[in-house]
Amino acid sequence: MSEENIKAVEEAEVKEEAPAQEKTFDEVIEEERKKLYKSFMMSKRISNILMFVIVGAICGIMFMIISNIVALRITGYVLAGVVLAGMVVYYLLNRKRFPNKTKAYVALVSKTLNDEMFKNQNFTEINCDPEERLKMDDLVGDGLYTGASGINSRNVIHGVYKNRHFLYAEAALVRPSTRKQQVPPLFVGRYVSMTNDMEFDGRFVFVFKNPKEPLDLPNAVEDLKVLEEKEDFVVYGPEGANYHSIINNNVISQLRKIDIAGHLLNVNVSFWGGHTAVYLSYDDAIMSVPFDKPLDKAGFEKSFDDLFASINAITEE
Repeated sequence: MSEENIKAVEEAEVKEEAPAQEKTFDEVIEEERKKLYKSFMMSKRISNILMFVIVGAICGIMFMIISNIVALRITGYVLAGVVLAGMVVYYLLNRKRFPNKTKAYVALVSKTLNDEMFKNQNFTEINCDPEERLKMDDLVGDGLYTGASGINSRNVIHGVYKNRHFLYAEAALVRPSTRKQQVPPLFVGRYVSMTNDMEFDGRFVFVFKNPKEPLDLPNAVEDLKVLEEKEDFVVYGPEGANYHSIINNNVISQLRKIDIAGHLLNVNVSFWGGHTAVYLSYDDAIMSVPFDKPLDKAGFEKSFDDLFASINAITEE
């Protein structure tokens, strides 16, 4: 065998032995998204076809029922019963099929994104109960928002980062709305609460905002005073308090490095003696589960960096 043939065989063997490349998080989600969307569109087409068939059948049945011919009337009543029975059977067979597929898809998306978000080795004891939900007190108690009529949440996670326990969730604080007036929510985004060792009375609220279009700003800070204010940064706290003597300047400098741009709309941080809460506000591209459009990989990767930067910052006491 010539040297060229030997080399070709060796290269072929290397290719055969090389492990299959692991899929990225967005590829895993996109593969399942396409399957679900295809199933949805197929189900929609079948439903549309059946609707036209049923309408046609009903027209024919009505013609038979009002006919003067007894045989046609009897046939019409029989066909009416068959159509009704068919509709009931179709409904019973399909009423849970698509919801179950959707539920499984949402669970896969959450797990895939969680694996990517919390892949840093400093995250330990990560635990997610799909049925767990945040309570209103979990967020209202942070002293940032008031006037909420309800809370929606998903993907509630408990874990430890650098020996500090934290709670993470995707949440929305909803305000009262009517049919005539739909009021935007107080907050929609990613929420993190973490223990701290600080001891002081009251609270400090830090607002890192987009000066061009500030959104989801705190509305429960009337009892506090503005201690420092810049175009993109505001600090609220008890009157006369020196927050620099209580909160590590490194915490503030790291939080200020978070780029409030793109899908990230605002970052609010509430410091209490004993715990710190971070509210990262995002638009629908990050908060919605991808369905009719592919996941925005770059946007999600930045959101992972935002979350990690926030959690890493508030551990710097």
